[in-house]
Amino acid sequence: MFSKICNAKNFLFLCVILLLLYMFVEPQKALLASQQGLMLWFQTLLPTLLPFIILSNLVIRTGTAEKILFPFRSFFQKFLGLSPAGTYGFLLGLLCGYPMGAKLTGDLYREKRISFDEACYLLTFSNNPSPVFLSTYVLLQCLHMPQYTLASFFILYISDYLTSLVFRARYSLADYSDSGAKRKEIPPLPSIGKLLDTSIMNGFETITRLGGFIILFSVLSAALQQYLPRALGNVSPCLLGILEISTGLQAAAGSTLPARVKYILSMGFTSLGGLCILAQTNTVLGESRLPLLPYLEGKLLNCALTLILSFLFLQIVQIV
Repeated sequence: MFSKICNAKNFLFLCVILLLLYMFVEPQKALLASQQGLMLWFQTLLPTLLPFIILSNLVIRTGTAEKILFPFRSFFQKFLGLSPAGTYGFLLGLLCGYPMGAKLTGDLYREKRISFDEACYLLTFSNNPSPVFLSTYVLLQCLHMPQYTLASFFILYISDYLTSLVFRARYSLADYSDSGAKRKEIPPLPSIGKLLDTSIMNGFETITRLGGFIILFSVLSAALQQYLPRALGNVSPCLLGILEISTGLQAAAGSTLPARVKYILSMGFTSLGGLCILAQTNTVLGESRLPLLPYLEGKLLNCALTLILSFLFLQIVQIV
């Protein structure tokens, strides 16, 4: 009986019922939360991620990534253990932020630009917050600590690199550093019009799905924010951060917790991404059918390392 209750489908069903009840009991607040989620998608995700998704589809399908990064294959093989195509997925995912790392990993594997093992390995550390999100939203808007931008970059991305080192030994990765290594042959390409059409439609399909998750999690976060603070006090930011990253960051910043705790929690939320990013990652992997477990394992380790390094950093720098 307990196993049935804990079944993922039953849990999802329970969440849906609770959301429906909240929308009936608090229709105005639910509408406001939906509007906020929609505007976040329209003003932020749509103009920033959609062009990258479309262009990345073109780059992957034409093999441009390998052509650009092939001369540097030896360096990236030793540093990251990745092929030129895998390196492209990691670098662009790092630049664009959630969930582009996972999206590119799935696309590269589906197009047979990387192997299954490399794709699983890449999932453990390629999905990260963008530098702009960390510097502007987390440190400037939420924490008001722009002076710690460089240190926060170091903490977050060195944790990500350490995560890659831990998982590198698990997977069978080819050696791309050999000077005689050959590039993978690119299959015959469709016409330019067909290529553009496919890339654009894929981009809009992906971005629309992400918008749906953002709206749903915005409503769920609003429901939790209304009822959790009364019952759990300062514990509620942790629950909200696990659920959705931006809501958790706002809750932590507005809480009565000490500044040191706010910083550590915010760095942890940022590296973990939350259940909303997990759902988005599962969606963008889509037709690639890559397992979600490597991503989840990598994120949990990355979060743990980020929390440890943030704590050690605060032993050196005093935050009032």
